[in-house]
Amino acid sequence: MASGAPFSEADARRRRLARAQAMQMARSRRWEKRKANMGKRVTRGFFAFLAAIAAFVLYGVGVGGSGIGLFLLALLLVPMAGIAGMAAPIGGPDVDDIDKAAPAELPAITEALLDKQRKTLPRLAAPQLDGIAVQLAALEIQLARVPADHPVAQDIARLLGSHLPELVDRYTRIPPIQRANLVEHDGRTPEATVVDGLKTVEAELERASAALAEADRDGLRVQGKFLEARYGEGQATRQ
Repeated sequence: MASGAPFSEADARRRRLARAQAMQMARSRRWEKRKANMGKRVTRGFFAFLAAIAAFVLYGVGVGGSGIGLFLLALLLVPMAGIAGMAAPIGGPDVDDIDKAAPAELPAITEALLDKQRKTLPRLAAPQLDGIAVQLAALEIQLARVPADHPVAQDIARLLGSHLPELVDRYTRIPPIQRANLVEHDGRTPEATVVDGLKTVEAELERASAALAEADRDGLRVQGKFLEARYGEGQATRQ
């Protein structure tokens, strides 16, 4: 028993470190997305601003002069055009049709759905949401490489296309005042139930990602053994 304890402690420490790295990766990914969206908004607002100026200049040339009225109108409307360009929504995955999406499209749509509902979900669910985001980033690449009828892809389609959205939807329908205070017949609050549900989703996505990577891991081991046999120290000595 004593010999197994250090291994268990080291293994737990590695898991904690891996999870902390995953959380940081998720936060960095979310921050990069926000920066990209802000960049798009600023660019769109700038071009709207320029377009409004060009429109007023052309109108002034067409009527043979600007006049104080047109100048004042331009001072009002040109900045408003830039602000409207920045404020318009940024296009993204259509979360309303998540149940109809192909498995390869589901990670991006699910991430958009959870980002949209993040403020509504419990604060205690933040680690699970970050963990799910990390798994979704990996699955987005993996699912693009397998057919839609792959068994694991079908499992993910059911989880992300139906079960997870239903969990989030049922929670958000509960009045906010009841989410943390109302205790259900099983002794848990709605907040605790949704947090546990998200933990289960994260674990299932991790399992699915590992299953999809199994063939690549086996191939890596085979390739490693081939390289050792072909170019290893013993082979070099014999040659």
